[in-house]
Amino acid sequence: MDNLWILTEERPKTSVILEIIRQYCAYYSDRIVYESELKILPLVKDECFLFSYLVTGISLQNVKYIFIKTVSGDSSFLDFLVFKQPTEPQADSSDDKPIMAFEETKTSDDESRNTGVYQRGSKFVFIENFYPNTKLFMLYNDELECREDKKPSDTSVFGTNILLTLGVSIIVKNNKTWFRPFNNISDLISFKNSMRKPPKGNIPIDIKLVSGELITISGRLSKPKEAGNISHDPNIGALSMISKCLRKLGWKKRILITNHGVSQEYINRTHGNNKFLFICKLLNLELENINLPITSTPNEYWHYEHSSEKVTSIFIHMCCLYTNNHTVYENHAGCERGYFRDKLDNLYTLPKKDKDNENLLLPDCVIFNAKQDIVLLIEGKKLLTLKNGLEEVENYHSIEDEYIAKYYPTSTISRWVTIFGGSLSCLPDEKVIVYISEKGNIYLNDGAPEFVKDAYQDVKKDYPFLNTKMY
Repeated sequence: MDNLWILTEERPKTSVILEIIRQYCAYYSDRIVYESELKILPLVKDECFLFSYLVTGISLQNVKYIFIKTVSGDSSFLDFLVFKQPTEPQADSSDDKPIMAFEETKTSDDESRNTGVYQRGSKFVFIENFYPNTKLFMLYNDELECREDKKPSDTSVFGTNILLTLGVSIIVKNNKTWFRPFNNISDLISFKNSMRKPPKGNIPIDIKLVSGELITISGRLSKPKEAGNISHDPNIGALSMISKCLRKLGWKKRILITNHGVSQEYINRTHGNNKFLFICKLLNLELENINLPITSTPNEYWHYEHSSEKVTSIFIHMCCLYTNNHTVYENHAGCERGYFRDKLDNLYTLPKKDKDNENLLLPDCVIFNAKQDIVLLIEGKKLLTLKNGLEEVENYHSIEDEYIAKYYPTSTISRWVTIFGGSLSCLPDEKVIVYISEKGNIYLNDGAPEFVKDAYQDVKKDYPFLNTKMY
């Protein structure tokens, strides 16, 4: 029997993993058997992390195990890839192909600043170069309630309609009320050009059918303070999505990007190594007054993550969650920034500045243990940047004074660093709560809070497959 393998750059949340599994069951006629509460178990054997997690508490009729593994994309990567096969997927294998791919984003228009759908748009274009037959999904999480009676912004409707036209399934409560695929090129252009224009001085995204041979799309790719480069992520996504949609609707002639602000000097410096230039090659796009270089897309779409600082910070976070501790805040390296949670699960968006208008410095993870009334602050680093981590963990006064003290007033605060990488056989510093070597060897600090030590002991379970060559 096959296993289900979920590969992700994100810290896996139980609610998101459950929704992915539900979508898998709906599309592939499988059924969930609920045995207890769904939990995600870090896999540890002989004091060694196997760089894998196991979904527990539920099972599937047609799947043996459900595994989760941390990966990173080699360019523009969707948040979750789902494989169904006996053994661990390999990035360089032509036989290993995901059956589904998901992008997760926030529900609220306001939270995503009306550009969330754009910023992620290039990901849906890029993946088709590697996995053209994979089912694609945009998954809106439910951390904030989505009101079906509130009309989304025109930006959200336009971007979502493009995704629907591209065959992306939208998993959100109100998609049937407000969204629909575009019927043809004229429908697409008419909708976009009827939208409210940006403030005077900004370059609008306008689509023009110039002739039977040419469509132009205006849109700035370079941020004003970074003149000449390609760095405007929402517009990169928007122009990628629009161009892909035009191709999907049958346009085979020229597409020219105008008013982009990109310089030839920058293009020459990149040697074509830029995600939007990859998109230009895939969709045969032109940039006005720019000679585009010969561009080669990456050979692989993803790779297993065995170098990032988030390997250890996510590991200890998942250990604590498996034993029912409470996430206060998270922003693991390369992952989506989370909300601040109080004891009742009320959510708050943290500002970029503190009360003194200084940058609000934030750790990678904040965990609350109710029994011991401890708030644990974790800064994740690699072994090479241990010194930086030890310095940074001393600078979290603002979040402690302005938020933790307010919502967790009786709690003791404990600050620590997690470290990943290298080949040491001991903890590299007394302030390191857990160190994981590049081979997975785990070293937990004897001075760690008791709930952390208890959590680590609880995840060390013996499964038969741990002694096989399954992965």
